Amino acid sequence: MTVAYLDYIPDYLPETNQGRLVELTIESRSVPAPLEINEYLIRHWCETLEDGNPLYLDEAYARERGYDARVAPFGSIMTAFTMQYRWPWPPSEGEPQRHIHYEVKELLDLPIGIISNIEVETGVRARVGDRISVSQRLVSISPWKKTRVGEGHFWVMERYYRNQDGELVITEKMDAFGYGRGEVELPAEGGGWSPAVEDVLQGEKTGYSVPEYRTLAWADVSEGQELPELRMPITFSRCVYLASATRDFSPQHSNTKYAQERSRTRDVFVNTPFNLGMVDRYLIDWAGPEAEIKKIRVSMRGNVCAGDDMIITGRVTKRYEQDGERLVDVEVIIATEEGPVTPCSATVALA
Repeated sequence: MTVAYLDYIPDYLPETNQGRLVELTIESRSVPAPLEINEYLIRHWCETLEDGNPLYLDEAYARERGYDARVAPFGSIMTAFTMQYRWPWPPSEGEPQRHIHYEVKELLDLPIGIISNIEVETGVRARVGDRISVSQRLVSISPWKKTRVGEGHFWVMERYYRNQDGELVITEKMDAFGYGRGEVELPAEGGGWSPAVEDVLQGEKTGYSVPEYRTLAWADVSEGQELPELRMPITFSRCVYLASATRDFSPQHSNTKYAQERSRTRDVFVNTPFNLGMVDRYLIDWAGPEAEIKKIRVSMRGNVCAGDDMIITGRVTKRYEQDGERLVDVEVIIATEEGPVTPCSATVALA
């Protein structure tokens, strides 16, 4: 067990903050990653880096070299295969461990934190089917420093990545610098694993909790019934998320200059799969997961761009029985603050 000790603790901090910083020097419990290492994310990683290493992509080659499955790139393990998902929040099972980088920033009251150096020492190779667990600790804090970007503290952290057998896969040592006190406001506490991510995604507009789903009965629906409004902030960061999630890297969805010059839009804008996905989510939020969506029609008449709020409303236009199914037709409108941009329609089967 690592002894809780720091060579230097800022004496101007409240005692509770000083005590918490000392506690962070003890290696934390090892938290399992949310998913196993898998071929898809390895391929997505290699696609991004244009890395053709056969250990990563060719199972037969990996087995010839003594591995029982494809090997995962070391770089991918530190993010793709260990990063906690930001949503749903709070998680349904257990509490994910936040990266202590964010805790140190909060305790030091330094809103901007940058990584200045990273050192990685490798151990056993991680393979498809492994599940990585991560523990971490604070190593040191520097006295107050003045740098070209601002004034603040440096700190050093270590993270330990182990497989399901407890074997060390990676030891990661990172130096960070925090600054910006009094210049930038610390993000409010809320959902998600990183306050900085929540700030750029504007997640507070949507909330973090999974809705309490209920089964909507056909008998309880009437023609003309209005569905609840759904509002989703479309920030540039969310557009980047959707580009990766849909694997649609058409530049008009993630490159502002391209969108403005080639697509003649104000900024990057959401793609068709995102529109379909939001209509799907909207209807199931209303009708419950036991409902079956039979058909969706989406007509792109305008764009929802970064900086807009996507505002979705709906109305039941028809309630009927057909071929033994109890159906409702719903008119759905995707709009922004400027007005409707994407008229949609859907047919939903209810119990």
